[in-house]
Amino acid sequence: MMHQDTDEFDYPGCTFAYQEFVKAVVAYNKKLNSSTSVQKNIKLNQEMEKTRKIIVKSFSLARTIYEGSSQMHPSKESDLNAGAEFLESNTALSIQQEARYKWETVRNACSYLERLKMNEEREGLARKVMGNMSVEQQSDLKSFYNMMGHIYSEVSERKLQHIVNEVLSFLDLSA
Repeated sequence: MMHQDTDEFDYPGCTFAYQEFVKAVVAYNKKLNSSTSVQKNIKLNQEMEKTRKIIVKSFSLARTIYEGSSQMHPSKESDLNAGAEFLESNTALSIQQEARYKWETVRNACSYLERLKMNEEREGLARKVMGNMSVEQQSDLKSFYNMMGHIYSEVSERKLQHIVNEVLSFLDLSA
């Protein structure tokens, strides 16, 4: 999350995630504007429209509960069932899909553990090399990495500003 008072983020990777998000928004808007116009008002029969309204009401109630309404009237509990049934009916996985997702989870965990082990080895090697350096060499190395950090910040800021300018110009054009 971005702090309201400053332009800084809670986590170091947030600026990159924000940049990617803005790029995705720009691309999505371009895609929407370039696609052919599709009739937006789909006519549902009365039964489908009634079901849609019940599900929307259920999701709205769930959102209200999630956002902090700690008290819920018991009669409203049954209203949540329609949304739950809708989600359950649309999320059923086939046996093959479930097996594939389990395998992907295991595979991703293995690659994560390999990266973790490799990072530990790199850190140990870096400590060993730096332990053999003189104080002057360590000071030069620290100065170099500080300089690289500043360069990274400047370049990232320019790229982010460019993306923001693109979004603003896009919004000005579409208004």
